[in-house]
Amino acid sequence: MIKQFYETPIEFVYKTPSQEDINWLKANAKPMPIDQNFRIKSLHSYKELKLKGVLNKMYTRSALVLKLNQILECLPHNFSFIIFDAFRTIETQFDLFRYIYEQQKDLHPALSHEEIFVRTKEFVVHPDETSRYKIPPHNSGGAVDLTLAVDGKALNMGTDFDCVSDYSHTNWFEQNFSEGSGYTKEEWSDIRKNRRLLFNAMKHVGFVNYTAEWWHFTLGDCSWAITHDLDWYYPSLESELL
Repeated sequence: MIKQFYETPIEFVYKTPSQEDINWLKANAKPMPIDQNFRIKSLHSYKELKLKGVLNKMYTRSALVLKLNQILECLPHNFSFIIFDAFRTIETQFDLFRYIYEQQKDLHPALSHEEIFVRTKEFVVHPDETSRYKIPPHNSGGAVDLTLAVDGKALNMGTDFDCVSDYSHTNWFEQNFSEGSGYTKEEWSDIRKNRRLLFNAMKHVGFVNYTAEWWHFTLGDCSWAITHDLDWYYPSLESELL
């Protein structure tokens, strides 16, 4: 199975969930803390950044944890997941937008407020913009940011988590190697292989990827529902936790 994941190019084409699949997601919708174990490590990145509204524990829905464990059963025992972020409060979503906006403002001082705002929205949902998502993906409990590790060391995915760059687009390294990119040909090949492994393993159990972020996957949220042209999706998880 792992060889197939490595060798299959990244394609954003997904199998439509059956009613049985949807019923399973509904039946496994309870909030669940992401506990540390030897194959799942929670970094709780936004708690480290001291963003507003971050809970002491990282939560998601039980369906996502069950699916992650299903993936791990397909991979060698020295593989594990590193979770950067999962459920977010609306307060955290606002503060993260502010954080990324200020980051982009510093990186691109010549851009106008409107240009920076649009660029920021490419990488983080603004909670007030309900035309895109009725429920921000992370607030639903149906989104998770993560990577794979081998023997506890994160695989090289080409960029850091939350890096606002074209290189963060999931299929960027499916292109032919580019001289002057800042990567060696060997690194480019390794990154392509690693991203394929993560993407195809997640896709195999029903997750959908946000194409601008190699680390962001959803299951049962608004983004997932839009991809599959479905009218069912998880509501906000916030009322169940707070």
